[in-house]
Amino acid sequence: MSEIKLNLTNSKIPKETILKYKKQVEEIHENLHKRANKKDDFVGWLELPTKYDKKEFNRIKKAAQKIKKESDILIVIGIRRIIFRSKGSNRSPYKLILQHAPR
Repeated sequence: MSEIKLNLTNSKIPKETILKYKKQVEEIHENLHKRANKKDDFVGWLELPTKYDKKEFNRIKKAAQKIKKESDILIVIGIRRIIFRSKGSNRSPYKLILQHAPR
């Protein structure tokens, strides 16, 4: 997987504050990826960029081409799902860093 580079130059968060959470972030990252292969754990989104149903994706692309060719307007109506946050998400490293950032 590619690395993400984040430029926090203008964030007003000192580098030392961010680095205090390095070990905790690495542990969370490792734990998430260990859980990603378990069917009953809802972290499958981690693998979506590489693990997805390619046949289904191709069917969707074909349907999109057909709709584009045969239609002038497409109206999409959907119901938004609400994803409940766990207690652990309230203690995310990003939130902790923001709490300690100078204002």
